[in-house]
Amino acid sequence: MTIPYYYNSIDFEKLVREYEPPLEFIEGTWKWERDKIARVQLHRLKETLARGAQIPFFQKLWQKHDFHPDDVKSLDDMNKIPMYTIDDIRESIDRKPPFGDYQSYHFEDGKHTPLRFYTSGGTTGAPRPTIYSQWDREVGAILSARTFYLHGIRPGDVVMNSWAYSTHNAAWIMDHGLWHWLGCTAVTTGTGNVTPTEKQIEFLKTFGVTSILATSDYLLHIADTAQKMGYDIKHDFNINTLSAFGNTAPVKEAYGCPVYDSYAFHEVQYVAAECSAGQGLHIFEDAFIVEIVDFETGQPVPPGHRGNLVITALYKTGTQQIRYNIQDISAMYDYEQCSCGSWHRRIHYFQGRSDTMVKLRGINVWPEACGKIILEEPRVNGEYFCYVESVKPENKPERDEMTIMVESKSESSDFYQLQQDVAKLLKARVGVQINVEIYSPGSLRELTGHGVRAKLKRFEDRREL
Repeated sequence: MTIPYYYNSIDFEKLVREYEPPLEFIEGTWKWERDKIARVQLHRLKETLARGAQIPFFQKLWQKHDFHPDDVKSLDDMNKIPMYTIDDIRESIDRKPPFGDYQSYHFEDGKHTPLRFYTSGGTTGAPRPTIYSQWDREVGAILSARTFYLHGIRPGDVVMNSWAYSTHNAAWIMDHGLWHWLGCTAVTTGTGNVTPTEKQIEFLKTFGVTSILATSDYLLHIADTAQKMGYDIKHDFNINTLSAFGNTAPVKEAYGCPVYDSYAFHEVQYVAAECSAGQGLHIFEDAFIVEIVDFETGQPVPPGHRGNLVITALYKTGTQQIRYNIQDISAMYDYEQCSCGSWHRRIHYFQGRSDTMVKLRGINVWPEACGKIILEEPRVNGEYFCYVESVKPENKPERDEMTIMVESKSESSDFYQLQQDVAKLLKARVGVQINVEIYSPGSLRELTGHGVRAKLKRFEDRREL
């Protein structure tokens, strides 16, 4: 019997040559011209398609759509490759439980190569299992480290990781990137249900933490809790930069330091990150091809137009993600050089999920968009929860109705007038009536998981199937 020792299981020199760690990346891949980016992407796409052709999931999908990898001659042929969604993954799991037929590795392969197993968070349905090869984990960690470097985190920094160390991939790959590829020390608190927020604030103070990894929602909760404990989050701590997910504007205001956004998901880890220019999220184009397609037709949309993100990972040796319509909403910037100097394409910030879209009287409504609109009302604190249900008014046909539950900033607010004003604001901005309910501060925490969950729940479909 032999043991597949981690240090000896991949060619690390090849790894860092193909996917440069932060310092080499900034001086190398980050400065590539568009023609070199395209050449590398096409070469790696063909390798990816060859790997996909060995996996039953893609064999079935491609045969169904009469596609063969040889059909791709250039990057202009991307739309010839069939897309798939999370529904196809669920069918795969039903077809061959519990792992589906989209895995390249299975647990028995751990006898000869190091493997890691994680699942998605399950916020949009049953969790998706993924078995990661060592190569995939290391590239994912390098992409994490690149992100943190772009966000101002440097070797020697002490970084508190307030993501959930659970069956989900996120916290672990962040930790791996900080430790192995950026020379940082991670303070592994996890979320508030593992280490109470008050205790996390004690860690910030006692150990001079210089940065925090968390969602924007949880960073605001940390700031609010620190204030209640008698601290000034801007001046009583050693925080100099923050790496967040979500709306960063209120976090910048609360902390008084730079706050950066990024985009990632379970299977492929970090896809894109904000640079110091603050003009969208740069795609790591040596590792991904990213497209934006129309919600209904699946056809590519022009730069600046919203659509679904379609991701093709170019580095994976385990599960392949080849034109995965993740159903997250964004838009693409034009092919242009960023003011930071990089030619890597940029996507707009995350704008919600298309699979939570609700059609009300012919108008497409996204809960996340409603959440951003209510921030224009100064009497609310930004916390919200949406649900949709089917109702049947008397003598009228059944129809869908959306309700947004909104927290007031204070107990003394005139809830009735606030409800009327928020409803009017939403009607003017969205173009359709949305029901509004006003609640006292903190009332929605049980629904959203505020202060406990790393990724808050904002929507529930209460319609009967």
